[in-house]
Amino acid sequence: MGIQLNHISGLTLALLAAAVVVAPAGQSQETPQTIPEAMNDLTTTYSGDHFRNRGLTRQAKRILGLDFPDRALDWDADATAAAVRDIMLLQNTSDPTIRVPDLATPYTTTLLTMPSTSTPYVGSEFIFEGL
Repeated sequence: MGIQLNHISGLTLALLAAAVVVAPAGQSQETPQTIPEAMNDLTTTYSGDHFRNRGLTRQAKRILGLDFPDRALDWDADATAAAVRDIMLLQNTSDPTIRVPDLATPYTTTLLTMPSTSTPYVGSEFIFEGL
């Protein structure tokens, strides 16, 4: 009295094949937000932008006293301040030296290194005589 598994294995293979065909395609990973984009999102998280604030439901909530714009602005300000504090803490404590790119300087030459001429340039107040 054995159990016949022929019909069960065929059904299992059919279900497996159907699952492979119907399986959703892999989704690509989202690119992380940059710091300016994240700060822009934080400033309107609770209070919303102008167009969201002008909706009928938002205005009805304000009339009924269920929505407080000043509180939403306060929450946005607190979230933005906390983010700025965390970003500055991360930037300032990762290394003892704060590294910033060097700016181009126009002071790459001096009067001593410029070629000497016997006659000064017209309009120049400096008269440099070679040693």
